[in-house]
Amino acid sequence: MKNLFLTTLITAATTSSAFADHGPGTSGSGAFTESAETLKPWQWSATVRFDWTEFKTPSAGELAGKEAFELIDRAFLTTLNLGVGITENFQFGLLFGYYAADGTREIEHHEHEAGGHEEPGGHEETAEAGHGAGEPEFSTYDPDGWTDLWLNAKYRLYRGPAGQFALYGGVKFPVGEDRIVNSAGESIEPAATPGTGAWDGMFGAAYTVSLRPNLALDASVQYTLRGERYDYRLGNRFDAGAALGWRVIGEAKSFPQVSLQAEANVRAVAKGKASGESDPNTGGTVLFLSPGVRVRFCEYAAWSVGVQLPVVQDLNGDQVETDFRVTSSVTIAF
Repeated sequence: MKNLFLTTLITAATTSSAFADHGPGTSGSGAFTESAETLKPWQWSATVRFDWTEFKTPSAGELAGKEAFELIDRAFLTTLNLGVGITENFQFGLLFGYYAADGTREIEHHEHEAGGHEEPGGHEETAEAGHGAGEPEFSTYDPDGWTDLWLNAKYRLYRGPAGQFALYGGVKFPVGEDRIVNSAGESIEPAATPGTGAWDGMFGAAYTVSLRPNLALDASVQYTLRGERYDYRLGNRFDAGAALGWRVIGEAKSFPQVSLQAEANVRAVAKGKASGESDPNTGGTVLFLSPGVRVRFCEYAAWSVGVQLPVVQDLNGDQVETDFRVTSSVTIAF
């Protein structure tokens, strides 16, 4: 079974960012945590977001003896998130993107059987251990392409002295690139392509509260249900996060404003299934901490940048770990 390390990168990355870029008029405490705030009626919001992820390269010792291992140096995901307020408490949106990567390759180790040959007199001479090991063979592939399209909606149930509470959800349309062939002429698994070819669903809940005039808290939980395609199904995913936004420059109605952000997120992904069997080298749990900065230039424009650092990575089987992730976005409301 191949090590589908991209299970929680490509197809899941677009889910985690489906709502997390907030409009200039919202608290927007974090890049990966959803806010309960909604756009005003017939207000539009457009966010262009860029995610750069660096991965750790396993050592030669860690790769020794592996029948197959997929490697990647870095990945880039550019997404466009469009939203529109329908009523005071309801908004609708869509999200799609373009994925690109460097250093995507697969290393396969072929072991030659250590056989013996019979010496004169009936004595058998056995090859020494390790003499039969072959050199690793590399196959490369280009996974660049458009991602699947998410349609999403959010409904705010409560807005009052205790804060705001909202429910949200979405459906993923399999319109992205999902058929990629490597240099050996073999098809790449759906987990390593920009699109999975499967329909997915997602639902969640968000809470936002103003702790002080210049300090806001966002918290959200989210669950993603994965569909099956090409006899493969990615594992379902659970996300939870909390983010603080502290405005250090500017007042509530004056600009520019500068806010410092601090965020903690947990991502748990179940094992994927291929041909009905669980893949032991997929899924796992990761805890991220993310410092960041957000600048509101005016009522209708904002820019943010943050770094997501994995402090705990409990991955199943053999998978490439994340080193860090940098996220930057620009949002315009009109």
